[in-house]
Amino acid sequence: MTSGLLAIKSARAVIAGHGLEGEPFGRLVPSKELVRDIAPKRPGETPGDPAGDVSVSFIREKLGIASVATTRHTDALTARALAGEVSRTLFNPDVEAMTTRALALALDDYARTTGRGPGAGPGSLVGHIHLSWSADDHQLFALAEARREVGWHRPGLTSLHILSGCAGLFEALNYAQHLLHHTRAADDESAIVFVTASNDLSQIAHTRSPCPAPQNEDLDQWLFPAIFGEGAGAMIIGHADAQREGGEWVAEDWGAEPVTEDWRVIMPPDPDTPHMVIRARGVGATYRTHVPLAAQRGLAALGPGRTFADLHRLCLHESNPRMLTEVATHLGAPESTVHSISASVGTLAGVSVFALLDEALRTHRPGDPDSVVCALTGDVGNSVTAGHLTLRHHRR
Repeated sequence: MTSGLLAIKSARAVIAGHGLEGEPFGRLVPSKELVRDIAPKRPGETPGDPAGDVSVSFIREKLGIASVATTRHTDALTARALAGEVSRTLFNPDVEAMTTRALALALDDYARTTGRGPGAGPGSLVGHIHLSWSADDHQLFALAEARREVGWHRPGLTSLHILSGCAGLFEALNYAQHLLHHTRAADDESAIVFVTASNDLSQIAHTRSPCPAPQNEDLDQWLFPAIFGEGAGAMIIGHADAQREGGEWVAEDWGAEPVTEDWRVIMPPDPDTPHMVIRARGVGATYRTHVPLAAQRGLAALGPGRTFADLHRLCLHESNPRMLTEVATHLGAPESTVHSISASVGTLAGVSVFALLDEALRTHRPGDPDSVVCALTGDVGNSVTAGHLTLRHHRR
């Protein structure tokens, strides 16, 4: 093994209604349908003028989001809310099934490239870290069931659940590094850590029903359920192996910094409000300021003289495709290096980087550029951070 370094052995994502893997779990709900259901209003131009309906063009043209990935479960809850029925749930079986499927796919990739299956060695699985913006006991048991289903469960396994949004991967990498390098796993070259993530809207399905006045004139109140999609992701992280046939993706650098001036995420005490309210007008300023800085720090970790044109992929957090394109252009990144699916699936919060790395790692071929840079921003533990992850493809 290569002392002190982590490797992303594989990364996969499953998104409701998206692609062959996501189709069994849900559908892509058109923005036109979402805006119709929520019925947001635009304030009149002068005081006293009646508010007018918000056009779907606001979502599709200003943000670039044409549809949002939605599970069957959340679709059903939304239908109940539209019928006037109050229905809340803390457990989404579709999201848990997607998490299991993403983990199975990541393990298939891992086994194919390393020849290691569940019996790779005593205690080879040393931890499972899960990222999501909400949790309950049922979900924690479901993660154990997911490990059993894929054949990698171990009694007494260290299991951590990090409440986070878009930038939770950095905390997961810190924990994975500790588990792999500061426990008995440090001497086991086959030791691995599972990192999974899910984005689940079932707890706020009721906010996809008509937004009540006067909140329907407040962008911060109705935009959240109109742009976020549902999905799950999984990564296998282990010791970097300099002798691995065909090479592997080594995490050469990562780091995150607090966005101290950010005021856009609040946690209201009102139980009838979604757990998190995003002040939408503040998102753009945070993204345009801090994502480019994070990307530049990630590029700098590769050494002097490198440009974004030298990357295999620049993975920019998919807050929305309009801002992503704007930042990529500002950085001078060629269009071919910046992958984006948010126009079809919405923003996936913490699952976004899993989906981006899924595409980046699977499309890499011999002779392609040897590096990937991820730049993310979002909430972790009720605060907003911005950070980078720099990967280099090492060959023996």
